Amino acid sequence: MHVPQSLPIPRCEAVKPTLPRGMERDGFVALVDAVARSLGIGAAAMMTFRTMIASTRPSAFKCRIDEPCCYLSQNEIAHKRGVTACRIRQHEAALVRAGLIEKRTMANGARSGFSGCGVFFGAAIARVDEFLSLRDEVEADRRAHARLRGQRSSHKRHLKGILCELVGRHGLTAEVERIHQNFAGWPSGQALHRMSLEELQNHEAEAEALTISASQLLHETHDRPLENERSHIQDIIQDSNEVACNDPVDTRSVGKPTHSTVSVLQPDGRVHCSEKQDGASSDAHKSKFIQNLGSDRLYGLCSEEMKMWLDIERQKRGRLDFHSFVIAAQKRLPELGVHPSAWEEAVGLLGEDAAMLCMLITDAKVADPNVTILSPAGYLRGMVRAHRTGSLNIMGSLIGLNERSRRRH
Repeated sequence: MHVPQSLPIPRCEAVKPTLPRGMERDGFVALVDAVARSLGIGAAAMMTFRTMIASTRPSAFKCRIDEPCCYLSQNEIAHKRGVTACRIRQHEAALVRAGLIEKRTMANGARSGFSGCGVFFGAAIARVDEFLSLRDEVEADRRAHARLRGQRSSHKRHLKGILCELVGRHGLTAEVERIHQNFAGWPSGQALHRMSLEELQNHEAEAEALTISASQLLHETHDRPLENERSHIQDIIQDSNEVACNDPVDTRSVGKPTHSTVSVLQPDGRVHCSEKQDGASSDAHKSKFIQNLGSDRLYGLCSEEMKMWLDIERQKRGRLDFHSFVIAAQKRLPELGVHPSAWEEAVGLLGEDAAMLCMLITDAKVADPNVTILSPAGYLRGMVRAHRTGSLNIMGSLIGLNERSRRRH
């Protein structure tokens, strides 16, 4: 009986790492670029990485058989980069140490597509998940850094005002001189960008402590309300850009099912509002509301989350001042998913006090079960846009919060 010979088993090629679905070569390069600094890769070496990877076939990043490879010699890469071959060797060594490339060359260091020798990127592709997590950490640190810089700026503005009043009232006493000397030693705004996150955290904490110390000294020197803690809200309402409106309270949600407020809609208040017959009584109500609104009343309009940060500030300072609300508002930014740039835009256009009130209003509405804010950042930017058109009515929104708070209680 004839027994057929067994057929040779085909050799299986090793499966090469590939990019996840939805990511292409350019997206992969952008991902590596975002985490390069954390991997110890400088800008020049990253440019060499981009040059090498640009010579690969994009399809190889999605194929499990071929591994993306750069067959260019160091001299060719150097020519494309406009640097020496020696610099390219240094960059490649750094990229190898960082685990971004793997060099497989011939004995003489030559690279060739025919012999399968060159610079391979499979090792970096296999680390995509790691890089994605690292990018999230980098972005979180970057936002935290921006938020801390903003808080330091708030401390600086507040402390400058306190020092001016202290010197004006009492002259340059020993205690005021001490505070001033410490204040003069603060790094510049540009220097803050060069600080590590840990260094900036320590500096911001020291800046806040000095500001609180100066505020307490000023508070102890006279009994009447502090000049820099006057009714900022009233100042804001009296701004010539503010347009009072007779129907500032949004009553659509009172006693009705939840409604949706799209993030791009502007907050309460309009540019033009026809005077109603009860205009005088309405104005009187607004005036009384503003006159009676102090730290405790403003605290009562805040969300529970905002109150938590205010309680922390109260514990630090022994009381709540307007600066406490500014800091608490900035602490709420990451919790609401608001990018620091939205806060910076609001501060730049409206001023810090008004920006804080806008953040307080946004935060309170997010916490209101009868209002759906699809994007807190979008709502805050909407208030900024409303200011640009002259339709922002902060007072009306505060009255609206107050009315809804009264109905709940």
